[in-house]
Amino acid sequence: MSRQVRIVTYARVSTAEQVEKGTSLSDQRRRLAAAVTSRAAELVEHFDDAGVSGVLDSRPGLDRLLARVEAGGVDAVMATKIDRISRSAVGLLNLVEKLREHGCHVVLIDEGLDTSTPAGDLTSGVLGVIGGWERRRISERTQQGRRAAAQNEGRFVSSTPPFGYRVVSAPARRGKLLVRDDAQAETIRTIFQRLIVDGSKANTVVAELNSAGMAPARASAWSATSLRRWALRQPPLRAASGIWIFDGISVSIPAILTQAESAQWFAWQQGRRGPQQQSRGPYLLSGVLRMPCGRGAMGRTAGTQRPTYSCRDHYLPIADPSRHGACLNVPVDVVDGAVIEHVRQVLAAPEVLQQAAERYLLGPTQPEGGSVALEAQLLDLDGQITADSAALRAEGLSGRALGAALVPLHRQQQDIVRELRSLHRRAATAAHVRNDVQLARFVATARQALSEDTVSTWRPLLSILHAIVTIDGYTACTHCHGTGFLGLGSGDGRRWPLRCPTCLKGQTPDLTVELDNVTAFVIADRIVKVTGPK
Repeated sequence: MSRQVRIVTYARVSTAEQVEKGTSLSDQRRRLAAAVTSRAAELVEHFDDAGVSGVLDSRPGLDRLLARVEAGGVDAVMATKIDRISRSAVGLLNLVEKLREHGCHVVLIDEGLDTSTPAGDLTSGVLGVIGGWERRRISERTQQGRRAAAQNEGRFVSSTPPFGYRVVSAPARRGKLLVRDDAQAETIRTIFQRLIVDGSKANTVVAELNSAGMAPARASAWSATSLRRWALRQPPLRAASGIWIFDGISVSIPAILTQAESAQWFAWQQGRRGPQQQSRGPYLLSGVLRMPCGRGAMGRTAGTQRPTYSCRDHYLPIADPSRHGACLNVPVDVVDGAVIEHVRQVLAAPEVLQQAAERYLLGPTQPEGGSVALEAQLLDLDGQITADSAALRAEGLSGRALGAALVPLHRQQQDIVRELRSLHRRAATAAHVRNDVQLARFVATARQALSEDTVSTWRPLLSILHAIVTIDGYTACTHCHGTGFLGLGSGDGRRWPLRCPTCLKGQTPDLTVELDNVTAFVIADRIVKVTGPK
């Protein structure tokens, strides 16, 4: 003899429904009891909620029902209609899944739904699809509401405030606002003064911060790595400048630094580059090559494919508005070879370098305050790029088309960065006298590089010369006429074209190589004979 199905029943009514429709709890309880009897099942217990909205996921009666199911001894939960349990497909689906974990199914007598049957299981699957759609709709509406609150009211709608700020309740209206955290703001000002203005080493600044009790947001103390990484990121700079970004929307917040100080920090970020480390992997131009967007290129080898220098944001999903579709991959061997050949030619002409070095050190003199003006221009241009990018995305542009539209602004940005680097390098070179021991080491490094084309020999030389290589754009390859493939020769027996060895997909990069002309001249002048690779 088979065991009776053990059922708990549930009824719910809101006050408005009971008045308007005459739907009472006693009527639902009667119908549910009759349904249990008709199935020859056992009524374990009845639960109800009076005057409670079905929109709420947590209700006293429903919570007690779930606790009873979790205790065991229940095979099914029965209600009259879907809207008695939940007024959303998401709520019903969540309940069905939760009950299924305890071996319990749902029966709705008016809809004829029983999730223990194949038809009921199919219906619950359909409800799952509807529930997923409803979740997305809810998420979209929530996000739209948060965007509107941030854009129109300046409210803080995220979870974690940026370093230097704390969250307070907005006066006279709902929501929260960002205000300066005095202790963290003082930490930011100290970091700006010591690391960026004074040019102190990160280890020195870290020791001062930690001894003064100026801790980061989510750690007990700073380290040199965490400080450098934090100072080189854009979000801390934007926040300290008085701008908080939420989902592409700029929200004004109290600034910690002045506009001129923010511009100086931004210029420090753009010109920041340390000596090449031997741990950078097999790519010669790691940390030296910059893509058209201004970001540093990464070396990349995917399986058996040709090694390339790539933009990190090039590999974001095509639909992602942050994807840099205009930054094309370039072959490592071609770019490395072009840079090495350029440096060889430069070091082979010391008389040309001497003229460049004299122009570099002796004139024309930059007017006082010129560096600050350039830094302010750079910050304004960064804001213009952000605004134009948002406007173009709103018009439907994305990927490569968006990148191409922003190329003129990126090139203007790179020109200003180059001029700033030149000013900073000139000041550093004029104030620094290299001794003979250091010069001898430089010359030995150059001789070794010129005699052997390897990453391990050329990387130190590029570091000594303070090399920066920028991809300004792309040109159709003249070798393959922009096709990316070589033509089939007569009589070679091939039925398919070979890939072009000098380009990727028919495009070659337009490179600009910047060197320290003074250092290059001194090295070239000491090298008696420039030898090529054997």
